[in-house]
Amino acid sequence: MGVSTGGDPAGGARSGKETASPGEHPHSHTVVTGTLWNYAAAVVAAFLQLGYTAYTGRAVSAAAFGAFASALSITQLLGYFANAGLATTVLRSRELTRGLLMATVRLGLLSGLLCFAVVEATAPLWAELWNAPETTGLLRVLGLQFLVLPVGAVSAAGLRRLQAQRAAVLVETGALAAGLLAGSLLLAAGWNPLGLAVTSVTTQLGIAVLAGAMVTRRLPPAGGRSAERPVRYRELVGSSGFLAGHQLAQYTTNTVPLWAAGTILGPVAAGYYSRATLFTGLLLTTLAAGLTRVTTPALTRVRAEVVGRPPGARAPRGGEEPAVRRAATDVLLAASALSFLPFAFLAGTGPGALQLLLGPGWTEAARLVPPLCAFSAVAVVYAVGLSVDTVCGSLRRMAAAQTAAAATTLAGALVAASRHSLTTLALAAFAGQLSGLAVQMWKWRGGRVVEARRLWGGHAVHAALGLAAYAAGVALSRTAADRPCPALLLVLPAGALFVAFCRPLRTRLPLHRVAAGRGLLPLRLPFRVRGPRREGVTRPQAQ
Repeated sequence: MGVSTGGDPAGGARSGKETASPGEHPHSHTVVTGTLWNYAAAVVAAFLQLGYTAYTGRAVSAAAFGAFASALSITQLLGYFANAGLATTVLRSRELTRGLLMATVRLGLLSGLLCFAVVEATAPLWAELWNAPETTGLLRVLGLQFLVLPVGAVSAAGLRRLQAQRAAVLVETGALAAGLLAGSLLLAAGWNPLGLAVTSVTTQLGIAVLAGAMVTRRLPPAGGRSAERPVRYRELVGSSGFLAGHQLAQYTTNTVPLWAAGTILGPVAAGYYSRATLFTGLLLTTLAAGLTRVTTPALTRVRAEVVGRPPGARAPRGGEEPAVRRAATDVLLAASALSFLPFAFLAGTGPGALQLLLGPGWTEAARLVPPLCAFSAVAVVYAVGLSVDTVCGSLRRMAAAQTAAAATTLAGALVAASRHSLTTLALAAFAGQLSGLAVQMWKWRGGRVVEARRLWGGHAVHAALGLAAYAAGVALSRTAADRPCPALLLVLPAGALFVAFCRPLRTRLPLHRVAAGRGLLPLRLPFRVRGPRREGVTRPQAQ
């Protein structure tokens, strides 16, 4: 089943009025259905996290939470060694077999055991470095998760590779709820701040048990050449090594501001920064994970069917095929639309909302919300771009973009340390992601990976709409706080004009064109019972 190449001979976008070819529908509807399941579960998870954050903001001091955030950053860093890129390898595998899954689990258990030993042995050293005695106990409790974390990550990735998105998100959401409940009960019982660490351990244990059982039931019995252990281990080590190193570099780059806050500005500053990043990180994790978890296997299928090359193979000198370029461009445009607008609105309303959520004494954390929202909006598009490069097998593009992001973030952190400014640290994180995205887009243009003009223009339109969303957020926040807001006089008429002209203008929006060109309008939600489908019929698109 082929995928329509789309576009005009010059590589332009379709207007959205044409009828998409039937071959595009399975890929498009699979992506949308999986994304909606991820987002629906993420809404529930966000409410759970917000309630947990509100409780811990009053039950745990800023210094104790700063020690926990520093300890958590170490375990998250080692988590990339424990996972070793195995979950990504499962997501982009051409065919998931029981032999491949068992091989990834064995490698994950080995790497997780090594990480557990490292954490338990070095916990006192990190506590001495940060001058926070609570870190020792926190690290030793958090280290227990490495005994089950790789199994859970690989099993959840296996469910997604088998297109069982609903099962994967239900498992993760249920495990998160159990972890938050266990942590809250222990904090109430006096295990403060060790209850924070128990939350992560319980969550990972739940994912490993439930996802492991469900993915095992869905796989056929082992047999044939796919179960040959030596071949599988060599393939896994070769394919996942670079991915693990790149993910580690990416996480290190994003955590440099937090480490700088903890080591240079003290645990209280780290507590402020970690609270602000946790607040914005809820939406960041929801958007980035929801998109990358479904687009990586979907783009792998598109590229394999259209181009006939295995996942991760290099493109010819002429660049990717038109259908692959169009699919990658559509995914990136959807990412910018789904990230720029909500984060811009959150940048306007977030400072007041965070102060209301945490209570008094967190004004410094609230000031960090707008620059961290800008960082998060760009980080979503950058993460989806990395999944595009992962599928296309361009290790050089991934390395170049990550090098630019790391260098810019480190330079900004040094400037912030000299000025003792948390706001500058947040701006350094934003500048790092922006530089990485700029390198990505420049490399894509030269390598003919995307439709560059349509991508750049779409990002510009979504950014302009984001400015309007930010103004609306500021106006709403000031109005709720009974503060004067001259911008409200401009936002309301602008909103009225947009509503008046939204019907003729909506067909000009990049996201609408992507949805129409992919056969997704009108959108069918996956949560209701569908009627019988007629084979061989192509639905006309909305005009």
